[in-house]
Amino acid sequence: MKNNFLDLFNKCPDELKNLALTHSSFAHDHKIESNERLEFLGDSVLSIIVSDYLYKHLKKDEGKMSKIRSTFVCTENLAKIAQKLGIEKQIKIGKSFKDSSISEAILADTIESIIGAIYLTYGLPSISSAVLDLLDLKTELKKGIKPHDFKSELQEYCQAQKIELDYKVEKYKLENGQENFRASSFINGKFLAYGNGSTKREAEQNAAHLALEKLKKEK
Repeated sequence: MKNNFLDLFNKCPDELKNLALTHSSFAHDHKIESNERLEFLGDSVLSIIVSDYLYKHLKKDEGKMSKIRSTFVCTENLAKIAQKLGIEKQIKIGKSFKDSSISEAILADTIESIIGAIYLTYGLPSISSAVLDLLDLKTELKKGIKPHDFKSELQEYCQAQKIELDYKVEKYKLENGQENFRASSFINGKFLAYGNGSTKREAEQNAAHLALEKLKKEK
């Protein structure tokens, strides 16, 4: 249940709860720590929970599992969850955001920082169960979810507009030594968006997804 996710978060130490809801803009204004480190941790925890479940319950190849995982952990999906939970009203943002709405990226990042806070408080078993329920992962997989291929969609868009699309992928290591990837998307040599993932393919999918969102807003 999604309520279980919030119940666990509400029982976290106040220090962690406040940190998880502190956007970098607020932290900058008040010279305090932001939730970026918690977000970093939560992103990795979220990825391993979903990856573990897909590995155990789906007989798919690595490419298909990466696309399915991306569908659940993408910015758009996490932002929708944050909105349903009413997280937007709790986020501490700086003065520069007072006259503008909180973006999907901020909402998604906050969900990841909350996951990080719960993980630090209760450990992996508790947060795993809460996250699987939060994402409705079991129910959605039973429906026969079809992963969205954002990379192909972006490629088709660029071809139609006769613009050049390129990606740059960098590999880095998390604190636990696990390899992770960051893909940056470029249109006509200009940086557009980046995405992270535990595989190169997933990072490119996330980068393409965010690039498409940005292009749609600019229309």
